[in-house]
Amino acid sequence: MPLKSPKNKGAAGEREAAEWLQKKFNLEHLPQRNLEQVRFKGKGRIQAGHDLIGFEPFGIEVKRQETLALRTWWRQAKIAAHKSHVPSIPVVMYRQNRKTWKFLIGAQWIGIEVGYIKLEAQEFQDWVNHILNRIAEGEDVCETIKL
Repeated sequence: MPLKSPKNKGAAGEREAAEWLQKKFNLEHLPQRNLEQVRFKGKGRIQAGHDLIGFEPFGIEVKRQETLALRTWWRQAKIAAHKSHVPSIPVVMYRQNRKTWKFLIGAQWIGIEVGYIKLEAQEFQDWVNHILNRIAEGEDVCETIKL
């Protein structure tokens, strides 16, 4: 059986993550892969956005890798959120083979200024629902948390 290229594995991971989000949050529309996320400028690559779009206000960075690089991934998600043309809450959604999805969110959600915290799937679902409820009540959560 041929090995999957990292690019194909990443694309498959993004599709799998989008389907998971749609199912868990009963989304009317499937979040879409951001095909414009990496552009080439000169001889180098520049990041231009999140991996998935359509699950606002969350900026989802998807990683489907065996070797974990949580700090690097978190930094990438924060940069993408900062460069976004609309305020977004950075989230890293990652999974290793034969394991469940796990999530990184900003530590500021629990009162710590820097860093991230790891959430299991159910914790992430509860947190997202809490954030969406705050938004429904009229709160600008991005401003409240100073994103």
